[in-house]
Amino acid sequence: MANIHFLPDDKSFECPENITILKTAKENNIAHANACGGKGKCSTCRVLVLKGLENCNKPTEKEQKILDKLHAPAEMRLACQTTLSGDITLRRLVLNDEDIEFTSIMGKKDFGRLGESKTIAILFSDIRGFTSISEQLLPYDIVFLLNRYYSKMVNIIETNGGHIINYMGDGLMASFGINDEESFEIYAIKAAIEMLDAVDEMKPYIKTMYGHDFEIGIGIHLGEVVIGNIGAGKTSRLTLVGDAVNLASRIESANKEFNSSLLISEEHYKRVEEAVEVKDFVRTNLKGVKDRITLYEISGLKGAYTELQTEFVLEDNVRWYKCGEVPQLDEGAYKEIKIDDRNILLIKKLERIFAFEDKCPHMGLKLRGSKINDKGEIICKWHQTSFCVESGDVRNWCGNKIIQMMKNFEFAQNVINATEQTPLVVYKTKIDQGQLLVGITG
Repeated sequence: MANIHFLPDDKSFECPENITILKTAKENNIAHANACGGKGKCSTCRVLVLKGLENCNKPTEKEQKILDKLHAPAEMRLACQTTLSGDITLRRLVLNDEDIEFTSIMGKKDFGRLGESKTIAILFSDIRGFTSISEQLLPYDIVFLLNRYYSKMVNIIETNGGHIINYMGDGLMASFGINDEESFEIYAIKAAIEMLDAVDEMKPYIKTMYGHDFEIGIGIHLGEVVIGNIGAGKTSRLTLVGDAVNLASRIESANKEFNSSLLISEEHYKRVEEAVEVKDFVRTNLKGVKDRITLYEISGLKGAYTELQTEFVLEDNVRWYKCGEVPQLDEGAYKEIKIDDRNILLIKKLERIFAFEDKCPHMGLKLRGSKINDKGEIICKWHQTSFCVESGDVRNWCGNKIIQMMKNFEFAQNVINATEQTPLVVYKTKIDQGQLLVGITG
């Protein structure tokens, strides 16, 4: 007969074969929470097995479903579903009515993460000298500039499998690898290089519009963090906690001292050594870090790694690209993403997210601002032709009135002179475990 030692109660009881932990607790007057009555429909009876995990039965289908939704570590089990073959020591995690109310997951759609320890890549970026820039700009211009900048940075990060964790004024924090993505260490470097390239493309515009130079610094560290949803109500969000987060931030700040743009830690460098071009390295002391550490300045990716493509899964001749967490879009709102060399426009309509090539097939101009109507058609904002959102076929070619309006514009001649009505390129979309996937055929 197995023996269970309960903490924080510091009491031990025998547990017969095929009897659950929850039943043993109740029979021995342990006030063990079970909001659903021990039916495997909530997680309030959860326990953390501190010793003897190998003596627990394999999770039942009910239990595994809940544990997966919670991103629970292996040591976390549901007392109502767990039987024993040997002795264990456990800690009850829900101790009072307030705990029950807080942790109950019954009826929730988004379970978030309870907290798990994982080694990931943490990326920090910051705009150099933005305080002095902002002092000379109007508030509207500051918000406009930041939003334009962030739209590009977020697109790059999410396309490379990263997740935005937080914005800090003119800085951001992102993570790579929280869902065990393949080669996430390299994709973090790839994202950083693409971010720097994107900023280079923005510089002439910013110089012309605002009269300022625009530079960013990026720091990346590979380390162990605790990942969990923190906060209450609508403010709850995914957060990273641990010394690795602080170190990544310090590495980003070191760019100012060494006049560099992209620095990574030695821990990260060891994982990507064969893939990166190193411009320089330095041994230094960072504020808040006891020992001297080695930082590597990265200038690019080597050889074949420069052609590293966005991660995808091949199913029935469709390449399903992972595009990060499902974007929180309002009805009718859009989002631009990039998959390798394709510019793709996402539009939300009737709780679905549709994906199109972000280019009018006749005029070559961006479709951003085009709308989807209730008939399942996307209306090109340039010449009012409607396309089927499922197939891309032309539903209603622009009328003579539109053509007459555009005939004096040189850029519109491709439409006016079109001998065939070219369909719009449409991509399939689906959602898998909270991740948006875009399907490309061929």
